[in-house]
Amino acid sequence: MKKLVFAFMCLVLSVSFATANGQQDTSGTSTTASWPEKAIQIVVPFNAGGDTDFHARTYAKYLKDILGQNVTVVNVAGANGSAGTIMVRDSEPDGYTALFFHDSMLMNKVVGVTDFAQEALAPASIGVFDHTYILAVNAKSPYKTLDDLIAAAKQNPGNIKYASSIGGYTYYVGCLLEREAGVSFNKVDAGGGSERNAALLAQKIETNVNPYGVMKPYIDSGDFRVLAVFSENRSKLFPTVPTAKEQGYNVVGSRAYFLSFPKGTDPAIIEKMADAMKQVSENPDYAADIEKAYCVEPGYAGTAATVEYLDKTLASFEADKDFILGN
Repeated sequence: MKKLVFAFMCLVLSVSFATANGQQDTSGTSTTASWPEKAIQIVVPFNAGGDTDFHARTYAKYLKDILGQNVTVVNVAGANGSAGTIMVRDSEPDGYTALFFHDSMLMNKVVGVTDFAQEALAPASIGVFDHTYILAVNAKSPYKTLDDLIAAAKQNPGNIKYASSIGGYTYYVGCLLEREAGVSFNKVDAGGGSERNAALLAQKIETNVNPYGVMKPYIDSGDFRVLAVFSENRSKLFPTVPTAKEQGYNVVGSRAYFLSFPKGTDPAIIEKMADAMKQVSENPDYAADIEKAYCVEPGYAGTAATVEYLDKTLASFEADKDFILGN
């Protein structure tokens, strides 16, 4: 009898030890240490074919080998990214649903599209810093330089069609350029990156602001003309494009693409994903992929740095709230 009691106690201790150390308990429930045990779904809150979609899918390709599970991308477009964001926010915090978004999440809160931002989720890490925002026009446009465009905007206040996603980061860049140059554009909501490209190609709009990679095929084909890049210095990947600053307009824009889980996700899962993304960012094959397709270089920030970046960026947007809403 004593032997049976001893054996039972050993079994209980063994199960308790295994559960405490991240192994499966007797119910078969998956625990943090064994994550991931199935495919991970990354939600991109825009249609396929844009910059956010490209960066998410490129990360997914490399994360699969590191995490040992498929990483799939699902596009959930609507309300400048808010539909997909809400879907992830309300998902089970089990580590199998994540969001890949950028600074427009913060702008959505500032302009009232949503009443929340990064604080409603659990950010893991920034995967890409994009400093390649450019302003382009159709190659048939009469505007050869940024000065030409600004002069036309001054002569025709509120008439030059500036394409953006209302409330999105491109909208913010347009507001900054208006303030800096003393002009007023007709800021129209022309959808996501691929939709804006189609509109500019058809000359339904007159300007398009987006990361260089979003418009790269049309730039390479000669259909679009780039007037300026909104960065501190010229890009080594397209060095012939002058910055807005060197043309006399002190406007600098960039954004970060980051991955977030639903709030309440185990910090150990978040740390594991952040580490995997760091490994991707250091992979030379990954660097070659994003340089060739989107003219960007690898960039990474861990969880703490990501939260700090998002908090500071939201604060800067909120400081300009009256100005943004007044446009």
